[in-house]
Amino acid sequence: MPEETGPAEGGVHLSMSRLYMSIALIAVALLLVWATAYKYGESAGKSYMESLIPNKPGVLPPEDIAGSDPVDSGNVGSEVDNSVGEPPRVPAAAVGAVMTAQGFVEADPRVSGHNYLQLATFSSEQAADAILFMNDNGMPIIGVPVVDSAVRAGNNPSRYTLYSLGLAVPGGGQFRAMEAQRDEHKRAIASLGSRWQRERRGGSDFGESKTQWVKYN
Repeated sequence: MPEETGPAEGGVHLSMSRLYMSIALIAVALLLVWATAYKYGESAGKSYMESLIPNKPGVLPPEDIAGSDPVDSGNVGSEVDNSVGEPPRVPAAAVGAVMTAQGFVEADPRVSGHNYLQLATFSSEQAADAILFMNDNGMPIIGVPVVDSAVRAGNNPSRYTLYSLGLAVPGGGQFRAMEAQRDEHKRAIASLGSRWQRERRGGSDFGESKTQWVKYN
């Protein structure tokens, strides 16, 4: 008598194929849910930032920040009051938070010990407009709230100092070694700043002589 053949393995292969296909579909679905949630969060943050900007931002006087050597400071450099009248307050949730193109974040994205180009200090609406404009043109910048001891605790910050995240320069010998990159970055910032001042009536053109490198600690 011929030997009996075992059960066909086609059913097992079909089940495994369906299992793999199910896993793949679940992974794709999770990826789509994550992408949708991320895009919604980014859009909501940007919309919130845009709500801080008036239709026609007032013209503020250019900053006067002299010098090109880095300043070793964990806080902002020179503070210039460019506000016109009483600036609108940032919502309470933003107290002490860093202003970004995606909204406010609690953690400062800068790396300790690195130098970042300090641009200017503006009122909240001018800072938000500059951040969104520069970010839309491929230059990420942030606004660090100015600490004012004269303001009652719990009040929202009315001024922000802008820093470029486009180039982070380590200290020591590397700072001097990256002089060419630093100069190029300054020129790129000044070019966009000139456009911001012209197209959006920005308060500064971020000229090369008006910006300085500041070490973040």
